Amino acid sequence: MNIKKLNFKTLAWAIVPALLIGFSACGDDDTPPPSTTTPTKTLNKTTLTNNKVWWNKGSGIKHDFKPDGKYKTSGTWRWINNSDTMEIVGTLGDPALKYRFAWNTETELECERISLAGKGQGLFLMKTTEWQ
Repeated sequence: MNIKKLNFKTLAWAIVPALLIGFSACGDDDTPPPSTTTPTKTLNKTTLTNNKVWWNKGSGIKHDFKPDGKYKTSGTWRWINNSDTMEIVGTLGDPALKYRFAWNTETELECERISLAGKGQGLFLMKTTEWQ
């Protein structure tokens, strides 16, 4: 009996079943994906503007919304056509700025400033506490 033949036959009998088992495991999986427990983040205009102060990272922007349409100490804010976009006048005589709000929770929001051409300048996160 040839030893090389015997080793190849033994090796083949070990590898072929392993390959068949491996390929059969690659078929369709009927198991549904795990459900997520993360709540959907939506825009809640009431909680966003109910005496909330919002800071961006670096505290370069600080929104201070009062429920009566006042912004900070002498400015105003208003929703444009009941949409997700707000017009903000920081102080009397300042030009109006537009922000689109994507979502908010009690302590975080995501928004972007809209240019005069109507294009967004990128979403950024804001919090109700100053960033550390």
